[in-house]
Parts: sequence; C-alpha cells; structure tokens
Amino acid sequence: MHQPLHRIVGGEMVNRSGKCIVVSDLHLGTADSQKDAFIDFIDGLEDDVCDLVLLGDIFDFWRRDAVGVLLENADVIHKLLSLEPRVNVFFVVGNHDFHLIEFPESHFGRKFNLCRDLSLEYGKTKYRFIHGHQLENKRFKTLEIYEIFADKMCMAGDDLGWAADAIWKNVEVGWSIKDKIWHFLGSSSPWIKEKIDEITSTPENRNLKKLEEYAVELIDQRYPGEFLVYGHTHESFVMEEKKIANTGSWVESPATYLEIDVEGVTLKEV
Repeated sequence: MHQPLHRIVGGEMVNRSGKCIVVSDLHLGTADSQKDAFIDFIDGLEDDVCDLVLLGDIFDFWRRDAVGVLLENADVIHKLLSLEPRVNVFFVVGNHDFHLIEFPESHFGRKFNLCRDLSLEYGKTKYRFIHGHQLENKRFKTLEIYEIFADKMCMAGDDLGWAADAIWKNVEVGWSIKDKIWHFLGSSSPWIKEKIDEITSTPENRNLKKLEEYAVELIDQRYPGEFLVYGHTHESFVMEEKKIANTGSWVESPATYLEIDVEGVTLKEV
C-alpha cells in the first residue's frame, strides 16, 4: 500500500497517495513521434497515478509551425485535459516547445501547470524536474541566451535564417543581458547562425554525455539534497548514487518513461 506523498502547492504541503509518471521528448509534429502509442499510454494510466509530469519537448515547434502542430495534436491535448482532476498534469517546457511559457492565460495554460522547473516531494525525497536544456549553460554561457534561442526557434518553423536575424535583433536592441554577453558574442551574426546549426542537430549527433556531469554540479550548486530528473538528451537512465535520472524519449522504440513513488525512481519502457 502506498504511503502519502507530498506536493508543494502555493507554499503548502499537501499529502497524497499514488505514483508520478514522467515523460519527455515526444516531439509531436515530427515523423518519428509515436503519437498513437502515447495516446494509448495516457488511456492506460492506472488508478494509482496521481501526477503526470510532461518534461518538455512534448511538441516540436522548431521543425514545424507551432499552430499547425497544436491543431494536429488537439486529440492528445484533449486526452491530457481529461485526466484532470484525477491526475495532476504538470508541463515543464523544453527548448522545442519553450514558447508555450508565453501563454499562461490560455486555456492550455490554465489547465496545465506550465513552468520552467518543478519541485515535488515523494516520501522523504524532493525531486527537481527540468527539461535539461538548462544544463547547456556551460556551452551557451547563460541560460538567458539559450532561452532566446529556444523561443525564437519555436517561432521560426523551417526558416532558420529568420530565426538568426530575430535572435540577433533582440540581443542588440537593449536587452538587459546585453552587457553580460557582449564580450563573447562579438558584433556579427554568423556566431548566431553557427549556434543555431549546433543546437538544431539531433541529440545523437551532439556530445551530450557531458551533461551528466553538469547535472551533478547543478544539484550541488542550486538544488542541494534534491534528486534531479531531466530529459533532453534522449538517453534514459537512473543513477541513484548521483541522484540523477533521465526520461529518455519517444522518437524511437522503445519509448521510455520514469515512475516515481515513495520507493524511488524506476525506468520503464512502453
């Protein structure tokens, strides 16, 4: 029988019983996405599941028009909405669906808890949920820069040239981070285009293994004592000794996800 778990709501600790399911990197809107399998997965959630954490890149606005992707996946959205109030649905935005954070008053935003990161407590363990692009600060110097990239790429569709120009314009016209980044940005947009090429390459074509080290550093520096759960790299694992876990992805088979309860974290396949 499950012991109570804790959820932070408005600063108050709430006791609940059940499991948390964590899924990331479906990339709905792309040819490789396993949409039908995900719908079956939602329909098959057991009665003891009380929280569903969508850990970013659920939709892919980088490779497709955002409106088109949402319209094509209206059935998935309705399935997720139908889970409330039996299941709490949390949406932690990723780099490929980052623009959703700009619409907190939308129907989508009111129903889901849209956020950049999330803290939930199960048993005696506090879990910190992030998509994982935050760990790329070592290469992009500041999270602000990466999120400029992410937001503009969500609006670019296939027009990477437009995204480069828009990103550069935002950096130049007096953003508060301008002084922080000018020393390494330089004064020409080719740097922006080069970085766009880098971050739009697929995870398997990038060296993302280094992010595991950054994840451990992030726990020590910002979330001491917490267990960090992230996606982004498309490589699933659970490392209890390091207090980190990765959800994997749904763009290839088998699709993977994490199950969390008072006993800990378990990696599962669909």
